[in-house]
Amino acid sequence: MIGQLQYETTPKYSFPRSLRDAGISKRIVELSLNSMRTASGRIFDVNNEELASFFTERVDDKYQLPIKDEFFPASIVPLRAIRDETPIIGIDVSSIKIGVTDAGAIYAVRGAVVTKINNRYRYVRFGPLPFHITKENIHEVFSELSRDLSVRFHLSPYIDSQIHLCNVIEKRLRAYVSRLVRRSIILWDGSLTAGMQRNLVNDLSKMLRTARENSNIVIGISKDTSLKFIGWRITDLLNGYKPPCLFEIRSPSLSHAGSLRVLGRIYVARLAKGGCAFRLDIDKAIPREESVVAVEKLIGNEMLYQGYPETLRLAHIYSTFTASDVIGIQRLLIRKYGLKLVAHDNMHRTLFGPYGTRLGD
Repeated sequence: MIGQLQYETTPKYSFPRSLRDAGISKRIVELSLNSMRTASGRIFDVNNEELASFFTERVDDKYQLPIKDEFFPASIVPLRAIRDETPIIGIDVSSIKIGVTDAGAIYAVRGAVVTKINNRYRYVRFGPLPFHITKENIHEVFSELSRDLSVRFHLSPYIDSQIHLCNVIEKRLRAYVSRLVRRSIILWDGSLTAGMQRNLVNDLSKMLRTARENSNIVIGISKDTSLKFIGWRITDLLNGYKPPCLFEIRSPSLSHAGSLRVLGRIYVARLAKGGCAFRLDIDKAIPREESVVAVEKLIGNEMLYQGYPETLRLAHIYSTFTASDVIGIQRLLIRKYGLKLVAHDNMHRTLFGPYGTRLGD
């Protein structure tokens, strides 16, 4: 039984009179109401699937955004499936924090490559690979991982070791696949963008060039994007158009996103009936006509779940860490390296009992 102090219900408005008379509550309420008026009628994105299922408005397939054609620097391209047994390759990498030591932190990284060749799916997993990152070895680890890449690791107090570790492993895996396969469509999770630093741009350019030299075409697929056109998310621009179709964004304002360098043409694609719309980035060095044909080969030779390529979906599933994976890795590391397990009390639950849970607990 949870130990909680017994006390009477806190009286309503039990603050000292001087505090009530200060008008603080009234000003805060007015600020709250005024701020909420600015949200009236706006699109509301909630991170709660059950709640969203009750209130989310379904967009009518016949509804099109009220944007005039003269402001539309883009073109709608209807697609037809081309079935020619072109190999499809999907790549994804994920990482997770396994635990903390008195010297640093242990992260695990796992990558997956899924291929569809001759109508058969196969996959290869790389990892999980655990890394113990400390102040003493952080330079050595990342310098070794970055070997053969243009990027060089620079220690910064703001660096997120887990994200950097995942990015470097993903770069190496993408570069390896670009050299290995021939005449294939290679799918990356995310956009074809890099930071403005020259070494980051060089890394991405080199991988794309290697892929082209081997007659491959790289397509980056983003499940979500912050890019907007006249106030609308670019993935909403295909509402009302019959899939499969492709929408090329030619606006100069979308060529560069803040501090990122974009090395691909940006498209919005709805690849299957009833499916979602996604942002597609295709290597700029590939001619436009060949880029469209590549997307047509993708929909002709690949299964599409909700409009999303199955190879990339499987790559995500095979690389993602489950709760069982984390427990298994922790037990293995404890046994193999003699780690001493220390469990900390949940202070919120100790102090507040059933009211001590937070989102994610």
